[in-house]
Formats: sequence, structure tokens, C-alpha cells
Amino acid sequence: MAAAATQQTILTAIAPLPLSLAVGLNLVNRKKLDDWFQVVVQQQEAKIAELVASQGQQQSELGNLTLTLAQMRDRLEDVQKQVMQLSQGTQHLHDYTRILNTEQKQIEEVLDYLRQIEKNTQVIQVNPSHAKAYYNRGLTHQRLGDAEAAVLDYSEAIRINENYAKAYHNRGVARSTLGDRKGAVEDLRTAAKLFFEQGDISSYQRARDLAKRIHDVGSIEPENHEVPLELLFS
Repeated sequence: MAAAATQQTILTAIAPLPLSLAVGLNLVNRKKLDDWFQVVVQQQEAKIAELVASQGQQQSELGNLTLTLAQMRDRLEDVQKQVMQLSQGTQHLHDYTRILNTEQKQIEEVLDYLRQIEKNTQVIQVNPSHAKAYYNRGLTHQRLGDAEAAVLDYSEAIRINENYAKAYHNRGVARSTLGDRKGAVEDLRTAAKLFFEQGDISSYQRARDLAKRIHDVGSIEPENHEVPLELLFS
């Protein structure tokens, strides 16, 4: 519109001029107007090209950012897997440590039992008639699960002291472990009789009930296989 107004002004100004001069001026003015339009078009094309280039760069940056995010997501998954593996490894280490501690305690307990056996053996060597030493060694063998050795030591204690009620009781338990049902019942009944005569009513009832259970059922329940009577009579 500004160009049209300018053109109109020029035409008004040159109206009085001769026709040839007016036509020449009009052509010159149109040439300038065309040149001005060309400049504007080039400027617009340059801006459009710049915008297209900028958009392409932004798309490229967006693509790079998307790729970076994907890589970070993969790394995060790897880290999560490593953390899970580390957690599992830590749990396994705790379990293994707990097992080692348990085994260590068991080893220490066995070593303590072996020391007790050696101690009582030395006492027996000095005094072969020491019934208590035979009983204690038999009790230790029984705790270690060696019922046969326990029966032998309990039998020696009974040979030395025929009224050794605790030795009869534990020999009965050991015989039951070995499957000697008849011998177990006989020993426990003898132990109950001796306990009663000695006034130990609680031990009498325990031996009597155990003898009845073995007689009726045929064996002692697993949790009753080891009966460390020394704990009861200490």
C-alpha cells in the first residue's frame, strides 16, 4: 500500500510533464520497486532458510537427546541389576557367615566333649573304680550320638555301683536308641524303682513314664533320644 501511494504521488507530480518523460519516470520507478521487492523476497527466503536450518538443528539435538535418554535408561537398568546382584550377594554372605558361626559353635562343642571324655578317661586310668567318671564319660558319648560307647560306660558305672539310678536311666535311653526295646524298658523300670527308693519322685515319674512309652510305642520320640540327665540332677 505504501508503494502504491508513493507511485500515485509520483504520477500526480509528473502529470503536467510531457508523456514521454512521464513514461520514463514511471519505468524507472517500477524498476526500483521491482528491485525493492527482490530484496524483500531474498530477505524472506534467507529468513526461511535460517528457520529451516534452525529447525533441522533442533530436530538433530532432539534426536541426540532422545538417544542420550535411552542410553541413560539402559545404564539405569544395568545399575539396578548390579544393585540387585549385590543385595543377593550380601544376603548369601550373611547366610554363609551364619552357617560358619553355627559350624564353629558345633566344632567348639564337640571339642569340649572330647576334652571331657579325655578328662574322665584320665580319672578312670588313675581310679578304675570311679563310677562317676564312667557315668560322665557315658553321658558325653551319648551327647555326641555314640549310643554304643555310652552303653558300655553306663554298664561299667552300674557294675561298680548297682544302685546308680541315673546310669540305669540313661542306659535305658541309649538302648532304646539302638533298638533294644526290652533292655531299655528293663533299665528304665530299674531306674524308676531306685529313684523311688531314694525319694526322687520327679525322676521316678519320668523314668516310669518313659518306660511305659517305650513299652507301648516301641521307641522314644526323636526329641527325647538324647536325655542329658546330668542337667536335671545338677
